[in-house]
Amino acid sequence: MARASAAPTEVERIAHYRDLAVQFQEWADQEWADSESDEKAQVGLLGLARQYERLATELTARIDAVLAKRG
Repeated sequence: MARASAAPTEVERIAHYRDLAVQFQEWADQEWADSESDEKAQVGLLGLARQYERLATELTARIDAVLAKRG
């Protein structure tokens, strides 16, 4: 049966979160000037990368738990 909703599947969400994590990490890894505002921006980007990776990891764990219960 086809999905009636245009909402992404959990697997698609995981992939999207991981893609965002990589993108924020890449931006943070770019050459940065020595100014304090640039350092704050880099720290913020790294924080976003970690948050998206955590979301992907947590969603993966939830899916794995459901699949394990189904056997």
